[in-house]
Amino acid sequence: MVSRWRVVLIGLAMTVGSGTAQAAFRTEVVPAGTMLNVRMSHPISARHSFVGMRVPAFVDNPLFDRKGNKVVARGAPATLEVVDVRRASNTRGRDRIFLKVESVEVGRRSYAVATNHIEVRGRSEGRSTGRNLARGAIGGAAVGGMIGGGAGAAVGAATGGTTGAIVSGSGRAHTVVGPETRLQFRLAAPVRIGW
Repeated sequence: MVSRWRVVLIGLAMTVGSGTAQAAFRTEVVPAGTMLNVRMSHPISARHSFVGMRVPAFVDNPLFDRKGNKVVARGAPATLEVVDVRRASNTRGRDRIFLKVESVEVGRRSYAVATNHIEVRGRSEGRSTGRNLARGAIGGAAVGGMIGGGAGAAVGAATGGTTGAIVSGSGRAHTVVGPETRLQFRLAAPVRIGW
């Protein structure tokens, strides 16, 4: 009889414990299509960048789920990845650095994200360029305006395409994207954050 009650109590404890664990763990979803603004923490240059290079940044605007609950806070660490680099010659072309967001960090956990790629480009070496401006979207319909940033950089949003920005760089000096530069991406897939 004692043995039977022991089995019942153990089963009850396991059921309660499982329910508590499920209640404690929840998942929030940031929907695809959400605009993700980030600011760079460190500079990168076309001369020293390479494909696969990780670049630290931080989230510049909070991200919400469909119910309006804040899922990712402003200031959360983010990691960018260089997906392509094209360097200008001394006489023609322009430096181009292609970036995407690889992950964001919430509660000391890193969550992979999928975004569009943006193109950061320097001034053309074959023609005079008086100002450093964003030049709209390349390969996709522009849906956003100019997004201001540090170091003379700006980026607009693009749907399914690549966004272009002109940043500092002239003569034989390769393009440098400075810290505090604000870049805008679009989530290509939902981001699930669980804790």
